[in-house]
Amino acid sequence: MDTANMMRVNARSGGYAGQGGAPHDRQQMRRQKILTLFEAVESGNLEAAKVAFKVLINFDRALLSETAFARLSQTLEAGSVYVAQQIVRDMKIKLVNAHPIAPRTNTSSAANRPAISDGLHVIDLRA
Repeated sequence: MDTANMMRVNARSGGYAGQGGAPHDRQQMRRQKILTLFEAVESGNLEAAKVAFKVLINFDRALLSETAFARLSQTLEAGSVYVAQQIVRDMKIKLVNAHPIAPRTNTSSAANRPAISDGLHVIDLRA
């Protein structure tokens, strides 16, 4: 069998104009844009916060349907830096509480039992 026939090339891996690519790359870019917005708001730089918000919304328009981002948009347009900072603090608190800080470890005795092997099969007793 010819090995050339077994190789595959992913022609769409790069994408275009910011589209395509791996989903985790897009999530990471989204997180980075959100952090940039948060930093701009926290620094009190209204113009930088407005620009960062527009960049974020152009990247992910679905965020406008979220209440916190809709409130932040209205607050930035009104020019109220203090209220925008409060909204960002609330958003950060919700983000921190939504995700566990450290991965959970399983401390049950079943997790500590080793797998048993009879030479042909492996029996996992952890279940």
